[in-house]
Amino acid sequence: MYTFSENTFSPALVNCGGVLVAAMCRGVAGREWGYIEIVTRRSTDGGVTWSDEKLAARPPARSINEKKENTKSAFFLNPVMATAPNGDIVMLVTFFPESKGLADKKYLENKKTAFTSYEGERCPVIYNRDGVYFIVMKNGIVLDKNKRVTPLKVKGIGELYQDEEYLGNIFLNGARGRATGGRITTFGAVLKTPKRSYIYMMKSKDKGLTWSRPKDITAEVLFEKDGAAVITCSGNGLVTAEGRIIMPMYSDKNSFAIYSDDNGVTWNRNPRMPYTGGTLDWTAVQTPDRKIYAFSQGKTAVSEDNGIVWNTGGKLGSFYAKAQKSALLLSDCIFVTTSTKAKNGCLAIADLLYDKKDNYKVFTWRKKTTEIGNGAFGASTVAPLSNSAFGVIYEQGEKLIFNEIDVE
Repeated sequence: MYTFSENTFSPALVNCGGVLVAAMCRGVAGREWGYIEIVTRRSTDGGVTWSDEKLAARPPARSINEKKENTKSAFFLNPVMATAPNGDIVMLVTFFPESKGLADKKYLENKKTAFTSYEGERCPVIYNRDGVYFIVMKNGIVLDKNKRVTPLKVKGIGELYQDEEYLGNIFLNGARGRATGGRITTFGAVLKTPKRSYIYMMKSKDKGLTWSRPKDITAEVLFEKDGAAVITCSGNGLVTAEGRIIMPMYSDKNSFAIYSDDNGVTWNRNPRMPYTGGTLDWTAVQTPDRKIYAFSQGKTAVSEDNGIVWNTGGKLGSFYAKAQKSALLLSDCIFVTTSTKAKNGCLAIADLLYDKKDNYKVFTWRKKTTEIGNGAFGASTVAPLSNSAFGVIYEQGEKLIFNEIDVE
């Protein structure tokens, strides 16, 4: 067992060539809004010891302090990771501008257009205080509403410049405040993005030692009917036998999957997943017959076409979970982390059954779950350690715990 620092939550975990890489949120105050970074840690000995936290993504902020009601910061949430077929670690995170995010939806802007088409590209839209819109091209250059080039440019995560002069951040409102711990603050720009969630991607090509700059991929995966929020499900993505990366997500309206067939260079999505319980976290595994099963809170969906169309897979039965799940197929078993009323973490286990010719037939759930740990149990994530063991990181109250699970 290993205990991470108390200010981290919403874990994701992958095994990349024998190195465990964990990503997690690190907050100064609360867990739903405020100043929340993404940090990573690595283990080269199967989770016995871990490296120090490494900052992977820092949100822009006007003020950073320990007050729970501090909303003067953008923030990241819910890292989800997968190891791509080419060996890269691909991480997606949810990003909110200065607000309380889903904790107070009245400040989110459902009807304000966030993206528009220009020269075959879907580009972000930003607005001045009078509601006049501007278009941000792929290279960051800003066009006015008449499609004329302006001296404005957006760099990094929302940093607005006029030529070489810094004009503030499009994700923030108002003046600069104070920060604790030597952190950097900034101020809000005159032009602002709509208040809604965005999806950023980062990659590591060296097993979690370094990470690329966060890249906004929202335009690739957002539908107009999604509302003001599309959210990553923290934990595990799935890489199918066909090499497709599938990342679990949900919106204001329903659950859905986004996927990449080129190691995370480009992304697409299925319209919706009507059988996973709506706007809830979900996780998935692929069985030997190449069907993909998505497990949500009490329901299952199944796809037979590599994650595009989903049909009902029935109810999950006695292990209905109150906490976010994570799933893994290992040693002819499906393991799903779950809980009873967000307490007493446990594993729901299904056995893969084969016929006399060793052809896979079906999986069946065991009647009893296996305990992971006593006490409060929140978000969780799993990754294989060997053919007979896997690691799990889970929230236990204010802590993140790593455990090794022997499946034999």
